[in-house]
Amino acid sequence: MPAWSRVVRGPAALAATIAGAGWLCAPLAAQQKVPLVLNHLVIVLDSATYGDVRNSPFMREQFAGHDSTEVSAVGSRAATRYFGKYNYFMLVHPAGRVALAGDVEIVLGVEAPGALPALAQAAGLRRGQSYPPRDFDGPQENLSEPADFLRGVDDVAWPAGDDSTSSHARFRIMQYGDAMATRLARFDSLPAANRTNVRFLARYYQPHRLLSHLSGATLAIPAADIAKIARVLERDSATVLHEGEGVIVKLDGFTLHLIPSWTGAGVKQLQFALTREAMANPVYRFGPHSQLRFGPGPIAVWDFNQ
Repeated sequence: MPAWSRVVRGPAALAATIAGAGWLCAPLAAQQKVPLVLNHLVIVLDSATYGDVRNSPFMREQFAGHDSTEVSAVGSRAATRYFGKYNYFMLVHPAGRVALAGDVEIVLGVEAPGALPALAQAAGLRRGQSYPPRDFDGPQENLSEPADFLRGVDDVAWPAGDDSTSSHARFRIMQYGDAMATRLARFDSLPAANRTNVRFLARYYQPHRLLSHLSGATLAIPAADIAKIARVLERDSATVLHEGEGVIVKLDGFTLHLIPSWTGAGVKQLQFALTREAMANPVYRFGPHSQLRFGPGPIAVWDFNQ
């Protein structure tokens, strides 16, 4: 099992992150790497496993804050988001050829203000914006009420052309957009320049539940996609350790293990840091192949290939 890592962030770290944006004024050749964090993972499960997770009283009531409404993701409307303090993950029901069991999406984030353009230039990425799905268009929102700050217009960058990843392993790097950050400032009184995950997830994270944050993941994806993702991250000087055709990527508070999908694609393992130790170290089974086990200590491991 990969070593566990923990996130340590606070006001001092946030101030250093914002102050550190001054390096953006330096010539590109002299710039340091742009620190990357996990924003979220999107994981398409088989229908039996998804159904068991979605209907589990433990997952609904004890594991994590979650959004159990129908959410559009990788072509499917049936999805559930589980929120940690620093990142989150989305489990998706398969949808024909559009969202196959085993498909994943890896979304990394940059938190330093204005850092995404520099990273995109250094790594040769295409830039754009992501928009909420059209099926969420409807009556005008009440702007006096909190919005879903995870469904705004974000700034994104992704490998394009010959460097594009396949539909089975989508990959992008994002930063929360200006409009949502400005709107959020009306509710939390923090500066709009604060683009940290912990700020945008504060509305959703429930510290009285077990999940603190996702600390590691092992995903099986096509070997060609692994090579393309590794090249992007190495251009940013991220820590990428090669093991055959697989890689281990070390981010702030999160370890991503990518392995070739020769024996089946999709999520193989998720690792979690917990807010506290779960009593009696319980084990929960979902679907025909997965089990979520707790402990020893304030950790949990969800294996999907039992």
